[in-house]
Amino acid sequence: MAAELSIKIFRQEAKFVAGVAKPEQLPKLFLPQFAFVGKSNVGKSSLINTICNRKALARVSHTPGRTQQINFFSIADKLMLADFPGYGFAKVSANQRISWGKLIVYYLQNSDLLRMVNLLIDARRGIKENDIEIMHLLKSCDKEFQIIFTKADKITAIDEFTTQMRQQLADLGFVCNIIITSSKNGTGAKELQGSMLREL
Repeated sequence: MAAELSIKIFRQEAKFVAGVAKPEQLPKLFLPQFAFVGKSNVGKSSLINTICNRKALARVSHTPGRTQQINFFSIADKLMLADFPGYGFAKVSANQRISWGKLIVYYLQNSDLLRMVNLLIDARRGIKENDIEIMHLLKSCDKEFQIIFTKADKITAIDEFTTQMRQQLADLGFVCNIIITSSKNGTGAKELQGSMLREL
């Protein structure tokens, strides 16, 4: 049922709603929200475009740090996607990093309609220290999250990789859903759609 709903909803109108750089700019959004968080250049925008069946809903850039605000997208007026600024490798000033951090923490702590956070991790790189820091932040904010491994077309032995990642997460004290995706060939798109729709 979720798969059928995902096809219907994610093929309907998808539109940019707002770009927010400061907490006071956050719009009053009354739809269930799903955040996309990850390192700069992990493929957040590409994955959003893939699951929404759009080529340029979210701006894709090869320059890390290009997303410099939280961008909100409405899907069929049923749910909202929030594309977060990337962390890790973005070439931005220290002040900008501090501003991003305050914005993200404020949103996580105050958005009652945030149903789930999709934490994107490059499958080629694996789980790194700053990814773990984000997991702890999400846990401290009492936010449900799942791990979305991107660029899976670049790795082999996906089943073995998934088992290893589950074990690593368990060793770190995190038990959460894992989805393997690739924006290049569409792997995991329907599974990701369904995982969000189940939270509506």
